[in-house]
Amino acid sequence: MNPLAWPDGLRGEMALPFSAWRVLDLIDGVRDAAEVARLAGLSAPELQRQLHEAQQWVARAQDQHRPLTAEVAQTITACLTQVVGPVAELMVDDVLEDLGDTAVMGSLVAGLAAELTPEQMGRFAQQLRARGLA
Repeated sequence: MNPLAWPDGLRGEMALPFSAWRVLDLIDGVRDAAEVARLAGLSAPELQRQLHEAQQWVARAQDQHRPLTAEVAQTITACLTQVVGPVAELMVDDVLEDLGDTAVMGSLVAGLAAELTPEQMGRFAQQLRARGLA
């Protein structure tokens, strides 16, 4: 019997979909995969899929806190340019100026999102996903 463990990097305060937490709450470091699957009402392959998805959510959450490099800022600017045009560079510069030394990828995206309409935000998010940033 090999007890299951949470995905690396997962913390209890991370925002994950309910379906992920429904399974992760059953992982206690004692139960094995078969027991967790049984308690969750899942097949073994479905449990593995849920754990894989949880790991992907954790990776995305960790990405939001990674330091903002010039390359990432440039990619975010390119994504935003696809949505709002050349004014994107000014928008990014303004948000970066407001953030100062505390800039991380997530805070830049959040600052930009506050200036976009819901339609623009949807298109911006789509651009970020296409480049693996969301």
